[in-house]
Amino acid sequence: MTTLLAHDERGSGPAIVLIHGHPFSRRMWGGQLDALSDRFRVVAPDLPGYGESPPRGETITPRGLAAAVVELMDALGVERATVVGLSLGGLVAMELGLGFPDRVDGLVLTATTAAPLTPEEAEMRRSTAERLERNGMLDHALEMAGRLFGPAARREPALVLPILETMLTTSAAGAAAALRGRAERPPYHELLPELRAPSLVLAGDADFFSTAEITAQLVAALPEPEVVILPGIGHMPNLEAPEAFNGAVRTFAASAR
Repeated sequence: MTTLLAHDERGSGPAIVLIHGHPFSRRMWGGQLDALSDRFRVVAPDLPGYGESPPRGETITPRGLAAAVVELMDALGVERATVVGLSLGGLVAMELGLGFPDRVDGLVLTATTAAPLTPEEAEMRRSTAERLERNGMLDHALEMAGRLFGPAARREPALVLPILETMLTTSAAGAAAALRGRAERPPYHELLPELRAPSLVLAGDADFFSTAEITAQLVAALPEPEVVILPGIGHMPNLEAPEAFNGAVRTFAASAR
């Protein structure tokens, strides 16, 4: 029997599902659980292999991660939700919008990408997965830590240290499985024009990973998205600019519903 995803849930009303990135956990959404639960039912799961959710095999694709989120929604009686996905979570959100359109009121795609998968990236994802299983999370976490935040936020230990701790305690096997799955991801830039749900692209202009070019490519692939670009913000806008992030999500979720 499949174990349901570990999750936090707070509030009542229209549902918002928050999907974390790699190699994080639902812990990154604490501020959103507090801020949004006054008007919404907010659910934040740990994806398979992250946080307190056990891995599901040696490879799990974004579609497999999305199916696990739908299982949780079924168990909680969440028929439809605005889905907020950051980075890897954005890929999962796209899969929910494309593969489970009747469960999605709208998508908030944060610090993520629809760029086509290249052979070089696929090989990098697989080799990183092997390295994680061989050496653990330390080198991977330290490599990412200096690139996650914008220039102001990276000088704030209160923001950086909890994320670094989360990365260091992530299951290497779980992270490796999702990395292998990302090496098999479909061409989202070709699929997203068929998306039925409304969308909001929310990104920072100082994001090392989701650059302006990558964000523009995502925007171009979507049917009439709303776009919010946060100045000076890196890959973690929900932590770096929580008031702006929460306000944009709140407004979009109310209109999408």
